[in-house]
Amino acid sequence: MKRIIILGCIAATFTFSSCDDYLDIVPKGEAVLNKTSDYLGLLEDMYGYPLQTEWYLCGEVTSHDMSIIKNYTYPLNSAAYFWNEDFDRASYMTDTGSNDLYSACYSKIANCNIIIENINESEGNDEDKTSGMAQAKILRAYNYFYLINTYAKPYDPQTAEQERGIILRKEFDLEAEGVQSTIADAYRLIQQDIEDALPNLPHTSLNAFRPDKSFGYALKAKAHLFKREIDEALQASLDCIKEAETAGGHKLWNMNTEYQAGLDYVMNEMYQGAMPESMFEYGGGMYSMFRTAAMNLYFTHDYNDSENLFYQHGLNNMSPHPTMVRKPIMDLFVPKEDLRYTFNMGSAPTRPTAEPGSVMLNNMMIRWNCGGIKLSEVYLMAAECYARKEDKGNAMKYVNDIRKNRIISKYYADLTADTADEAMQIVRDERKRELLLTCNGFFDMRRFCTEFNETLTREYDGNTYTLKPESHLLTYPFPIAAMQNSNLIQNSK
Repeated sequence: MKRIIILGCIAATFTFSSCDDYLDIVPKGEAVLNKTSDYLGLLEDMYGYPLQTEWYLCGEVTSHDMSIIKNYTYPLNSAAYFWNEDFDRASYMTDTGSNDLYSACYSKIANCNIIIENINESEGNDEDKTSGMAQAKILRAYNYFYLINTYAKPYDPQTAEQERGIILRKEFDLEAEGVQSTIADAYRLIQQDIEDALPNLPHTSLNAFRPDKSFGYALKAKAHLFKREIDEALQASLDCIKEAETAGGHKLWNMNTEYQAGLDYVMNEMYQGAMPESMFEYGGGMYSMFRTAAMNLYFTHDYNDSENLFYQHGLNNMSPHPTMVRKPIMDLFVPKEDLRYTFNMGSAPTRPTAEPGSVMLNNMMIRWNCGGIKLSEVYLMAAECYARKEDKGNAMKYVNDIRKNRIISKYYADLTADTADEAMQIVRDERKRELLLTCNGFFDMRRFCTEFNETLTREYDGNTYTLKPESHLLTYPFPIAAMQNSNLIQNSK
């Protein structure tokens, strides 16, 4: 029997229902889903993952005006920046505070469940239905991964079966009351969806906003890594790289290509070879002019670049630009050598009201992929797994494979590690550079603090702030609306 889903009616029903975990779950207005292509369209949710307070918490960003932070103008950002454990974050998890990530994830999950339940009854060919079902399951897993790693405690194999997690929905049901699962329950569903999806995910997708098989392997690796299943994480990482660089058509972005093109344009076309290359490098007299001239024409990176296994916006389609990056992160870059700095950072003057040493990241021509997964992340997962297995040679190989594409060629030299611990630290530092302003800074802080019992410190204005591994700040509170309309027990404060 053919099913016709009317999105406008569903949206209206949810607006006035007491169902717990779907907020604004479908596009407003009426849209009839009848054809397979209609359901496939639900895969492309252009609203991304509104990350911001997480970047303050993990120490990646600051404000252009520190009085905003000091005065708690945006309270959740300030509480995150100062690691203020006495601040009642839960009372600010509102529409005007920060419940957007929770709502966004459950909205995407609702779309996935609509596809999973109905696409086989739609009008279309079987191949599209099969791949669409797989894509919906892998995206459902991805959104539950976001939720469990934000609103529940970090995964610990000793306690995951007992610790409260999130509400899990495997069906699109207007009446069913959600039940709060454990952390282990959430990971079981995530990993089951991944395994169900992988065989039928397409090698290539219609565009970067739809998942492919490479993304499926990447998420598999990430789930295993976060559960500390290192052998499985390594194998999935290697499977991803093989798939991505063959049938998937993905490759690492070689930033030297665009850099050299921009340099040639400025040196040879604009200045007819009259000035040496050193004048256009960091510290040279023409560096600022060179970047201004090259940025819009050459220092660009599009949504559909082959490095993106799955592209998702952040807070909006321009996120994270512009953003003030904190000094401890900036100190990880060598400005003269690292093209991530050349392309993105320090193009605006230092602001006297900003945190000392912070640098603005601002290149609107770079599509950052705040919410998705890049191939370079998979290389870093492989590197981390090798470091954990005390194979420092292979750990450095995968780190250096990335760096060859990020460091100006004439300055490039392989990094080496004398010990597995040193290799692990190099991997962690590279993750901070390469995965800056994504979900990973926050997620990494959670898992490393928990696993390695790390206590973090932060310095500002003569004060030292401390974050202990058991801090409730590593888990975000559920939004007020979710607590009011469900039987959820709050996981944080």
